[in-house]
Amino acid sequence: MFNFFNKKKNTILQLDKVLASDISAKQLKKLYIDKRRPLIIKGGANSWPLIKKWNKEYISENMGGYVCKIINDSRPAYAKEQTTLKIYFNKFPGYSTLTLDVYDDTSPPLFMKDIKMPNIYFSKKDISRFFFYHSVKDAGTLPHIHGDAFNILQQGEKHWVFYDASKMENEKGYHALQKSNRKYNIGSHAKQWFAKELKKLPSQVDEVFECIQEAGDIIFIPAGYSHAVLNKSEVMGIVFETKQK
Repeated sequence: MFNFFNKKKNTILQLDKVLASDISAKQLKKLYIDKRRPLIIKGGANSWPLIKKWNKEYISENMGGYVCKIINDSRPAYAKEQTTLKIYFNKFPGYSTLTLDVYDDTSPPLFMKDIKMPNIYFSKKDISRFFFYHSVKDAGTLPHIHGDAFNILQQGEKHWVFYDASKMENEKGYHALQKSNRKYNIGSHAKQWFAKELKKLPSQVDEVFECIQEAGDIIFIPAGYSHAVLNKSEVMGIVFETKQK
């Protein structure tokens, strides 16, 4: 069931994937979360309300007051201009957006009403922060890291690339990420990085993994794992970053 990574020099490896029906919470924790292994869970969110309910109109009407960033490159963390989701969907075609908030269980975000709880991936007490995202075809994010996170894709298709860039666990990957950040700074685009850097990456770090995420899939991203994304279509979804233990 679990096909762990086969090491091949100078090749890009396919990320391990499992069907949602074939993995338990105990297996997920033991084989992936505890071992810092990224994973794609096929169909992990297929039964969640967000899959059928979310679209631009629904988000605008129900979550339209949330403050979000207006993004026109692949460094969303550096975006300065802000608006609301309702204004974004009405007045900023061709741009991308995300909301980024600390999770407060005493006042949970409206997005949570469409998230299946409980689930085998995380509990409310595990969540440290979350962000809703929407982006257009050929946009994406450049290599970056954060804490353990689960990325739920509600619609669309995304191409992902991963490598370990933890300063404590993989010094080679850490330095590769720092070099990439200097070269592809504010104003840079993921499409450019995928075209120019991806083929060279296996010779620069120990292991490189990739996968295609489709609507309903959930991706687990371990803390310190560099990941870059290129949208194959318009995409929408939500990410939950969990507390470090």
